[in-house]
Amino acid sequence: MNKAPRVIAIGLAIVILFALIAYNAANPGKPNFVAWNENMTLGDKETAKHHYVMYTDLFCPYCDKFSLAVKAHKDEFQKEYLEDKGVYFEIRMTRMNYVSHKSENSKNAAEGSYCAAKQNKFWDFYYTMLDKLWADYFSKGIGVSKDAKEHIPELEMSYFNDAAEKGELNMDEFTACMDSDEMEKTINNNTNKAGSITGGGVPYFQFGGAQPAAGFAGNWDTDADWQNAKTMLNAGLK
Repeated sequence: MNKAPRVIAIGLAIVILFALIAYNAANPGKPNFVAWNENMTLGDKETAKHHYVMYTDLFCPYCDKFSLAVKAHKDEFQKEYLEDKGVYFEIRMTRMNYVSHKSENSKNAAEGSYCAAKQNKFWDFYYTMLDKLWADYFSKGIGVSKDAKEHIPELEMSYFNDAAEKGELNMDEFTACMDSDEMEKTINNNTNKAGSITGGGVPYFQFGGAQPAAGFAGNWDTDADWQNAKTMLNAGLK
């Protein structure tokens, strides 16, 4: 005697279930992009559709080739990728070169990056360091690889302080952060995490839907390198 109401209720439940499925398919939830450090990102996280990650070390020349190419074309990168294509771009800074070669330069560069990020000035410090390293060393064939005609010497702390000053950081806060080694634990943890993902090599890229990529075959020509970078960036959109 009560079958009809029950059948109607079950039918309504089924209709509602399929309506919810259809709605969710047409209106997928916003992706949950989690950065290791929000101040080392570019793009609008709230509207982003793609999460691009670059594992790097400032004393990795192949990393810097990629970043200098992007920097030289930053307006196009901003418009085409961050805005039009909804990319949320993240740098995961490591001291991988310190792990592999015991370079204090890598250690200090990573610490400077995190101290700058603490002031929300990471990109100012990062871009300044890229320009300094290119002008002072890489452009002259001085580097860290076995093919370099000369190796970059161990740099005084004043080199990193100069980058911070040119990047218009608060120098009292920056030097206090560097002197205290307060970021060391974070850097160690993040470098270890990066190593478990990258196998210990940088640069290492995770760009959206593309297969992870290790290395960057640039040649210090920012226009040519930008075309290579775009090929990688575009692959992540597929």
